Amino acid sequence: MGAEFPHRVTYHASCHSLRSLQVGDIPMRLLRQVREIELVDLEGLDQCCGFGGTFAIKNADVSAAMLGDKVLSVLNTRAEVCTALDNSCLMHLYGALHRQRAYPRTAHLAEILAGETR
Repeated sequence: MGAEFPHRVTYHASCHSLRSLQVGDIPMRLLRQVREIELVDLEGLDQCCGFGGTFAIKNADVSAAMLGDKVLSVLNTRAEVCTALDNSCLMHLYGALHRQRAYPRTAHLAEILAGETR
């Protein structure tokens, strides 16, 4: 059977999954196996979104600038959904997109693999 997700999707590689857990390209390989997905490459895929736990609080200006760059990259993909493995990144990105009244929504990779279309 397999997953089906008929949406335009971009993937953000969170720092934790990329650097600490070293999951590499496994999330992208999984996404490429999803039926009907339109997977769009994210410029700066491996660049931090600026959350990083307390980093966003202790370095609010730097965090906001990093988030702004990431959101611009997401918007440039014209994706309907931005996915990641880290709920903190997804929350950070969602907040910025919501404040801008931007269209893309965020979804955990597990939601896509489960075919959740909300």
